[in-house]
Amino acid sequence: MNQVNAPRHPRQQGMALLVVLIMLIVVGVMAVTGNEDTQLQTRMLMNTQFYDNAYAEAESLQQQAESRLLEGELTLDDFGEDGFYDLTAGESLDFDPLQADAWDGEGILSGNAAANGNYVIEYLGETTEGVLNDDNLSSSRLLNAFRITAAGWSLESAGDLESRKRALAVVQSEIMMAD
Repeated sequence: MNQVNAPRHPRQQGMALLVVLIMLIVVGVMAVTGNEDTQLQTRMLMNTQFYDNAYAEAESLQQQAESRLLEGELTLDDFGEDGFYDLTAGESLDFDPLQADAWDGEGILSGNAAANGNYVIEYLGETTEGVLNDDNLSSSRLLNAFRITAAGWSLESAGDLESRKRALAVVQSEIMMAD
């Protein structure tokens, strides 16, 4: 009996399957890493937006407080009330303005008006501007000095006020003005 020699096919050792599996693992790791990076960048962008909103609110409140002082809406007689501190009388700020929850009950705004920020005004006392020596001191005009500390916070849309605060920005200015 003649045996017909059939062509031999080389046996596959599964190399193609191994290469495909390694490539799938590499592509999967790259996809997961890319997704995590995108989520991180999204959170960073949202935090930047929250801070920008808080800073804009703080600046707006600071300007509001300055205009109230400059237009004469507030006088020295108003100091000693909530939000006004007369540092010359020994009164001081009993809170840390850099902590968002420290602003509860502080400042001159209340209710819904204080939902996005608040400010306090401190009377620093009388001073003179541009006095170079004692001779000029007697002829110079005394000015009242004030420090305004304004805090703005950015809020999320859901939840109670304290849990919605996402960013805090505090700005400060000092102004001098005549009586």
